Amino acid sequence: MIKLYLVRHGETDGNAQQWYQGSTDVPLNARGIVQAKYLGDFLKDEQFTAVYSSDLLRAEKTAELVAAPHRLPVTTYAELREINFGEWEGHTYNEIIEQWPGEIEAFYESDGTMRARGGESFAEVEERAMTKIRDILANHGDGDTVLVVSHGATIRCLIFGLLGLKLTRVWCFQQFNTAFNIIDYYGTKNVMTVMNSTRHLEGTEGHQEQWSSMVSL
Repeated sequence: MIKLYLVRHGETDGNAQQWYQGSTDVPLNARGIVQAKYLGDFLKDEQFTAVYSSDLLRAEKTAELVAAPHRLPVTTYAELREINFGEWEGHTYNEIIEQWPGEIEAFYESDGTMRARGGESFAEVEERAMTKIRDILANHGDGDTVLVVSHGATIRCLIFGLLGLKLTRVWCFQQFNTAFNIIDYYGTKNVMTVMNSTRHLEGTEGHQEQWSSMVSL
């Protein structure tokens, strides 16, 4: 069994302003850097074998800060990027429904195969991200602990892919900034043991409890 950590990146200005970032390369803001440092300190005693990340700045920087106490390099892959939201990127949900009426509602209500306007579908994200995760884990063995830093929608797609769930319910699972998930990976019949944990942020400014409503993507 491989212990797999899936971590969402820290906060960005886009998250704070609640607009869809997607594939836009937005860096961490000051709070996001602090969040990632808290996570790195919280996980400093975990025996990570390797650290991987999306190649977008917000994920790569988060991975570097978490990996720092372990003195591990971060290997980045484009396949772990956030979903490409196309023309919706840079807009809030309310702006999207005003400018393109009915589109984003249909996107979320679909079976995962509908593409964002000029972008990707959840099914396409799941395919590329799951292919890369399987490639990564094929290079690890029983007893290894692997950390992967990615993005909200991509992590949801990975969770659904790893657990064999249908994408029609992909938005049932919340993912906060620097939240971590743990999956015991067997190749098949994988088991989730921790989901959307933000214990490392308890007592900090802007901390979101696990039952808070979704405010950013």
